[in-house]
Parts: sequence; structure tokens; C-alpha cells
Amino acid sequence: MKVEDNFEKRAYKICLSSTHGTGKTTLAAAVERELKARGIRSKRVEEMATKAIEKGLSINENTTFSAQMWILYRQFSEEVLYAEKRPNPPNYDVIICDRGPDNYGYLKHRFKEDLYMKDALEDVLTLTLTHMKLFPYDRIYLLPIVETKVVAYDGLRATDLSFKKEMDQEIRNFFRENNFPYIELPQPEKEDKYRDEWTKIIANQTLLDLKKPATYFMK
Repeated sequence: MKVEDNFEKRAYKICLSSTHGTGKTTLAAAVERELKARGIRSKRVEEMATKAIEKGLSINENTTFSAQMWILYRQFSEEVLYAEKRPNPPNYDVIICDRGPDNYGYLKHRFKEDLYMKDALEDVLTLTLTHMKLFPYDRIYLLPIVETKVVAYDGLRATDLSFKKEMDQEIRNFFRENNFPYIELPQPEKEDKYRDEWTKIIANQTLLDLKKPATYFMK
């Protein structure tokens, strides 16, 4: 994947994509921390599902069309807010997006069997693809499913493993069908409890794309 070098005008965008409960939020914070430690002005765009729950909206298997659209619009609007360099601060060199087009995947999964929603889904797909064209991600990282046992419900992430796997496939299909290259992160070693290898992969690739010297890289 070739990254266009016009970062004087816009921020470098990272998308962390996957089904739920894979560690995106923790990873986004770790990458942000490592980049900031190297003088790279970095900003996390937080996932909107948590904020949706705070507003009483349904997510996961029971999401509604309006709830998922709210999540999608909020996610994209936050990305747009920080995407371009502005005359006034704050400005960022790197944006780390906790989710991205996978929000569309949840909408499609919920309503793809509903014939009455066919046109609406096509419209939302067009919206998603247009956003990714106008405000592109420089690197998309796909996190694999690591936890294969049922976990306790935490009020946010669905615990149904079959649903988790279905969403993993839905997201992969989206990237494949729309020709978006992505980097799939490896299954972590058992002792890599905090996914340090993932952080290293993303931080070093970002520093390489930004043409930073080797002394900046994580060892």
C-alpha cells in the first residue's frame, strides 16, 4: 500500500478495525502514547459505541438503524474534524481511529435480510465509501479474534462468540469487496499480555511512513 506524502496539509490517519472485543481501544491508547513520546502530535478518535450507550441507544445484535447511523456520523465527523491542518490549534500529525468503516458492517449485518432496507443500505455504503475517498486512511490494521471463550458481559461488548465471528467476516468482506488493502495483525504470543508487538508494528510503520529516522523506532 502506497502512502501519499502530503502530511503538511493533513494528518496521517490510522484505522484500527475489527469485530468487537479485540483490544482496539487499548491498542489505540498504546500507539498514541508511543508516538507522543517521540514528539509526534497524536490524537485518538474514540469509538462511538460507548457514547451511544450513554445516550440510551442500542448497539450490537439489537442495534437500530438510527442508532447505527448516529454512530457512523459521529465517527466520521470526528475524523473530519482533525483530518486537515488548520491555522489555529490544535493540529495533529497522526490520528488514530478506534474503528472506522466497520461501523457500516454492523449496520449491514443487522439489516441485510430486510428487503425494505436495501436502498438505505446502498445509500449508507455510498456515504462510507465517499468518506474513505475524501478523508482516506493511510493504514488500516485489522485485529484478529484472540479471545475464543465466552466472556462476561461488560455492558458494552456482545458476548455471543458466533456474532463476534460473523462480524469479523463482515468486516473482512467489506475491505475485500471494495478493494481496501489492510495489514492483518498477527495472533499475539501467549506472554504478550498487553499486545506490545501490535503497538510496535503500528508505531514503527507510522514512523517509517512519516520518514522519521531509525532512532525513533521501537526496539
